[in-house]
Amino acid sequence: MKKIILFATFFLAFYSFGVCQNEKGPVLKKELAGKYEGEQKKGLANGKGTATGKESYTGDFIKGLPDGQGVYTDSLGNVYKGAFRYGLKEGKGEFIPASSSNEQPKSGYWMDDKYMGKDRVDPYEITNKIGNVSPRIYSTGPGNTIDITAIDPVDNANIAATINMIGRGNPRNDTSYNKYFFDDVSFPIEFDIRYRCRTKLGFNTTGDTPMADNSIHIKINKGGKWSITLKN
Repeated sequence: MKKIILFATFFLAFYSFGVCQNEKGPVLKKELAGKYEGEQKKGLANGKGTATGKESYTGDFIKGLPDGQGVYTDSLGNVYKGAFRYGLKEGKGEFIPASSSNEQPKSGYWMDDKYMGKDRVDPYEITNKIGNVSPRIYSTGPGNTIDITAIDPVDNANIAATINMIGRGNPRNDTSYNKYFFDDVSFPIEFDIRYRCRTKLGFNTTGDTPMADNSIHIKINKGGKWSITLKN
């Protein structure tokens, strides 16, 4: 009986290890899962390598995904040579269609796997800034969410803001903490943001803390998990 239990335990452990290996790497892009030759780190493709599955890629990897410069051949025989980020075409590159394809060659810039044209497109744009608002805008990786926070410069507390979204997304505001969230966003998306905050200039002649009106227009072109913090 003990032998049967030990065998069953060993089999389950071996099976689980095999399944985990298939799910976790070394290449995380499913179209490339199959054979991998190249550098690795912590069990994932990292550095120079070649992955071959339904599609193939030779170039730079970071944490199991094409990231950097490389050459990608899809299942139809189309070839892309250029920059990648998080497994997607991102940056300058060249598209060479297969001989049997009806597509045309392209060169220029890609963003989130989409061809944007011959001219570079910035991940985000800032216009119509009024007041001393200083935005901090960054993305933590792929996704389709945005959070926005305005901060009072006197005590660093979150303050209320009026936000007009131009585009598609689901607002989800936390009024108790004055944080504004937008889920399931379609990019590009734009925001007109207005808020009023105190200043660090001290009290005025009436003994009140001086207040400042601020506004800013932000357009985000690139998909991702974005965080926007506004502070004077």
